[in-house]
Amino acid sequence: MTSDLPPSERTRTSLELLYSISRELAAHLDLRELLQRILQLTLEKVGANSGSILVLDEHGQVTEGALAYGGMVHDHTAEQLTDTFERGLAGWVVEHQQAALVASTRDDPRWLRRPDEESNGESRSAISVPLTARDRVVGVLTLVHPEARHFSEEDLTLLTAIADQAGIAVENARLFAAEQERRRFAATLQEIARAISSSLDPDHVFPLVLHQLERVVEYDSASIFLLEDNRLRIAAARGFQDDDALLGLSVPLDSNILSVKVLKDGKPLLLADVQQDSEWSRAQGLPESDRIRSWIGAPLVVRDRPVGVLNVDSHAVGAYGPAEVEVVSAFADHAATAVANAQLFAQSQRQVEAMVALAEAARVVTASLDLDDVLQRILDQTMRTLDVEAASLALLDPETGDLEFKVARGKGADRVLGLRLGKGEGVAGWVVEHGEPVVVPDAQADPRFYRGVDKKIGFQTHALACAPIRMQERVIGVLEAINPRHGEFPPEEMELLAGIAGLAGTAISHAQLFAETQAARQRYASLFEDSIDPILISDLEGIVTEANRSAQAFLGYGHHELLGRAVLSMHVPDDADRLPRNLRDLDPGEVLSYQGRATHKEGHPLPVEVYVKRIDIGGQPFLQWILRDISARLELDELRTDLTSMIFHDLRSPLGNVISSLEVLRSSVPEDDEAMQSVLSIALRSSRRLSRLVDSLLDLGQLESGQAALHKESASLGALIAEAVEEIHPVAESRGHLLRFDLPRQLPEVEIDVDMVRRVLINLLENAIKYTRSGGRITIAARHEGDHVRVSVSDTGPGIAPHDQQAIFEKFSRVRQEGRPKGLGLGLAFCRLAVEAHGGQIWVESELGKGATFSFTLPV
Repeated sequence: MTSDLPPSERTRTSLELLYSISRELAAHLDLRELLQRILQLTLEKVGANSGSILVLDEHGQVTEGALAYGGMVHDHTAEQLTDTFERGLAGWVVEHQQAALVASTRDDPRWLRRPDEESNGESRSAISVPLTARDRVVGVLTLVHPEARHFSEEDLTLLTAIADQAGIAVENARLFAAEQERRRFAATLQEIARAISSSLDPDHVFPLVLHQLERVVEYDSASIFLLEDNRLRIAAARGFQDDDALLGLSVPLDSNILSVKVLKDGKPLLLADVQQDSEWSRAQGLPESDRIRSWIGAPLVVRDRPVGVLNVDSHAVGAYGPAEVEVVSAFADHAATAVANAQLFAQSQRQVEAMVALAEAARVVTASLDLDDVLQRILDQTMRTLDVEAASLALLDPETGDLEFKVARGKGADRVLGLRLGKGEGVAGWVVEHGEPVVVPDAQADPRFYRGVDKKIGFQTHALACAPIRMQERVIGVLEAINPRHGEFPPEEMELLAGIAGLAGTAISHAQLFAETQAARQRYASLFEDSIDPILISDLEGIVTEANRSAQAFLGYGHHELLGRAVLSMHVPDDADRLPRNLRDLDPGEVLSYQGRATHKEGHPLPVEVYVKRIDIGGQPFLQWILRDISARLELDELRTDLTSMIFHDLRSPLGNVISSLEVLRSSVPEDDEAMQSVLSIALRSSRRLSRLVDSLLDLGQLESGQAALHKESASLGALIAEAVEEIHPVAESRGHLLRFDLPRQLPEVEIDVDMVRRVLINLLENAIKYTRSGGRITIAARHEGDHVRVSVSDTGPGIAPHDQQAIFEKFSRVRQEGRPKGLGLGLAFCRLAVEAHGGQIWVESELGKGATFSFTLPV
C-alpha cells in the first residue's frame, strides 16, 4: 500500500506507476488486451488482490472489460461483466459519475454482498472510479482489498489519475476497433458487390444476392420483392421449404402490408416478433409466413427511386437488433444496384428483341407503296411476330365513323372482309374512341367485346390485343391480334403490336400519299401539256428541262431543241432590274412577274408577260416559266389610248366653247330670274366637271409617260381647299351631306400646279359625296407635318376592303360591289400621278362599314 511509504517515496512510486501505465496505454490498441494490462498493473502497484474494469457503449451497456481475483486477471463472460456492473459499486459510480471510496464493504450499502460474504461476516475495502473521455463516462475501474480501511484518499487520487488516462486510451482503442470492424465490413461489402455484379442475368443475380447475404447476417429465410405493375412480386427466395413455389407470387401495394410500408417509407423496419403484429397477418397469403418471428425489411433504392424490398427472416424471437438492421441496410444499398442493373439488362434484352422484330416489320411493311399490298404485309408480320391464331385490320370511314375490316388472316378471314362496326362498337371501337392500345385477357367476360363477328364466322375469341393506327396524331383504324398460341399477351408483345400499328400508320400514309402524288403528277402533266400558255420548266440555273406543246408552237422550236437552252436566251425583260441576280434567290412558292420580248426561232419579237415561280418536282427544286402572249392586249391598249386621246382632244375645243357660251348667257340673264340662274349654274357646273375630266385624262397620259409640264406657283392650300369645297358644295347639299372643315389657322404656302392640285381635291371630294349615302358626313383636314403638308378627305361611306386599297389607284380599276356607283376608274389614278409628280404620296385608310380616309402629302 503506497500510504505506508514516506511522502517523497509515495510521490515517486505514484509517478512511476502513472508513467508505466501511460506506456502500456500507448503500446496497446487491442481493447481486451489493453483492459487486462491496465487492471494487472493497477493491482500490482496499488496492492489490491481483486477488481474489474468495465467499458460501456453509448447506451450505457457493458461491451467489454476485465475481471481479477486472487491477484490475477482471469477470463470472463458477458454475464459476469453485466452482473458486476448492474448490481455492484461500479453501477453506482457510473450513475452518479463520481468516484467512491468504501472503507468497509460490510457497512456500505453500495457494495454488492455475495452469499459467501454474508455467511463469514468479513469486511473488505474497495475503491471505484469512472473512466471518462469526451465528457462522457466510458467505463469504470474498481479495486478491492481483503482488509477493511486499506485504501486512502491518496489511493483514490492516484486511481483517479490512472482512470483519466485509461478513459482516453479506452476510447481510442474502441474507436480503433470500430474502424477496424468498419473496414472489414466495407471490404466484405465490396467483395459482395463484385460477386453480385459479376452477372447481369436476373435468374442468376437475384439468388446470388441472397447467398451473399449470409456473409453479413445470419438468417433462416430471405426473399427479394420487386416492384412491377403496381404490385410487389417475389423475384428470389432462399431458406423456405419450397423456394421455387414462391417465385412469381405477388401482393398488392397495400400500405398495411409491412413490405409495402417499407417500400413507400423508404427506410428499414425491424420487428422482434412479427406474429405479435396485427399487420403481419395481411402477409399470410404467402406460404410459410407463419414460421417467421424476427424480421427485417430493407428498401432497395436506386437514385432515390424504390425498386423493391429485401426481407430477412429468423424463426427466433428477438434475433435481430439495431446493429443487424444497419448491416442489412448497408447490404441492401449494394444489392439494389445489382438488382437494378439486372432489371435494366433484362429490359434492354427485351427491347433489343422488340427492336429487331420492329426493324424486320418495318423492312417488310415499307417494301411496297401499293396500299392493298401494304395492308396484307402488315397482317402477315403481325401473325408472324406475335404468333397468334388470327389478326385483322380495320380502317375508319371518315364520313360515317364506322370501322370497316380491310384485311384479315386466320380462320374465317374471308368472311371478315367488308364487315363494319358502328362508332364505339366492340373493343376496336373503344380503342378508336380512347386512342390507346388495350389487352383483353378474357374476351368473353369483357363487356366491350362484340360477339357478332365470332358468330358470323364461327370463331371463338379467347384473348385479344388491339392498338390504334394513327396518321398525324389522328386515329385512322385499328390493328387486332387474336388468341396468342402461348396463352397470353405479355407487356412487351403489347408494345410490339403498338409498334407495328405505328409502322402501319406510316406505311398507309406513305401508300396513300404515293397514290395521291401519282394522281397529282398525272393531273399536272395533263394541265401542263394542255395549257394554252407556253410553259417552260428549268433548273435553278435557268436551263430548260421540259416544255409543253404551247411553248414549242409559240417559240417555233421542237421539244428536243428547247431542252438544254437557257430561258433568258429566248427572251429579254423590259426592265432587267426586275430579275434577281441569281435565280436561286427565289423563295419556294414566290412568284416573279415582268414584261419583256421573246424571240421566235425565226427572229421576230413576241411581246410577253413572264411569270417565274420556284416549284418542287419529286423533291427537287425547279423554276416554272409561263410566257403569256400579250400582243393582242398591247394592241388593244394602244387602240384604247389612241381612241381616248382622240375623243378627248375632239371634246376639249367644243367643250370650251360651251362653257364660254354658258358664262355669257348667265351674265345676260337678270339676277332676279332665279329659275334661269339655277338652270345655268347646274349646266355650268356640269360643263366644268366634264372639262376637268377631259383635262385629267389628257394629263393622265402625259403623267404616265413622264411628259407632263407642271406650272408651279406659290399658293395657299387653305384657299385652294375653300375653292374646291365651294365647287362641290351644291352637290353635297343636294344629297344632304354635312361638310366639315378641320384646318389650322395657318398653313405654309406650297409650290404647286394650282389647277392640277385643285382637280385632285375636287376628285377626292366628289368621290366622298358619290360613295356616301345621303345624310353622311364629309371632313376635309390639313396639317403641317415636318417638311410636308398632309391633306385628308374622310367620309362615312361603306369603306374599302384591304385587298382593294392599292388597286383603286390604278387606271381603269374600280371597286366592284353591288349598289356602288359606276365610273371609269380614272379619277384616283390621276390623283396618284398628280401627287407623285409633285413629290408627294397618296394613300387610303379604311375598314369595311366604317368609311374611308384618303390622304396625300405635298412638300413644303
